[in-house]
Amino acid sequence: MKLNVGLIGKGKWGSILKSKLSEIANLKFVLGKNKNYLDFIRDNKLSWIFVASPNNTHFEIVKNCLNLRVNVFCEKPLSTNYLEAEKLIKIAQQNKVKLYVSDIYSFHNKKPKKLLLINRIIRSKKIVVNDNEFYYRFMYHDISILFNFLKNYNIKRVDLKRFIKKKLFRINIQFKNNKFFLFEYCLNKKIKEHYINDINFITKKDILKKMLRSIIYGKVNIKANNRKALFILKFLDKIKKYSKI
Repeated sequence: MKLNVGLIGKGKWGSILKSKLSEIANLKFVLGKNKNYLDFIRDNKLSWIFVASPNNTHFEIVKNCLNLRVNVFCEKPLSTNYLEAEKLIKIAQQNKVKLYVSDIYSFHNKKPKKLLLINRIIRSKKIVVNDNEFYYRFMYHDISILFNFLKNYNIKRVDLKRFIKKKLFRINIQFKNNKFFLFEYCLNKKIKEHYINDINFITKKDILKKMLRSIIYGKVNIKANNRKALFILKFLDKIKKYSKI
């Protein structure tokens, strides 16, 4: 039997989620961030509410939904502020509901098995976005993929180079264990690329639908997801601090 879900967010990513959710669950409503979503949640018995509104609205919307004691999926990042994200996870625990932050690459069949002394992460895609959004659009995912390695590393130095006209960003990170990472992101390239060293992460498999189905029907580890989401935000905060953004 399909479970009832709701969706907040009518942008590009909201539209993608809508198409997937319609196939695997009973999608009761799709709302923009300005609609009175609280009334819709109260009027419908939902298993999950999915939040795909702009990043800066996540904290308030997720907090309100959690306080209605409904399970919440939030598109990454959970918040643009680590302390707010930590607060949301505590609210979910207090209300005894689930909070899951999008982590699509944990459903990818490819994983880095080992890292080199110098590691190179390359991503490219033509997108119209605020330049600094590459942190939450690209780097967030890569930190998620590399989580099992990076959680044990301490940052020593960060160098950020911007090539504004090319929409190209290079972030060099040196860790105290003498591992080096070069994250290179291009937001103005028609060819879509995603490599971590020699592993190509572009896939034709529908890992988004796999993630959504696993969330709705209870096949995910909520605590592990929350720990990873908090780690990624703290890591990004450090990158911003070191690179003076």
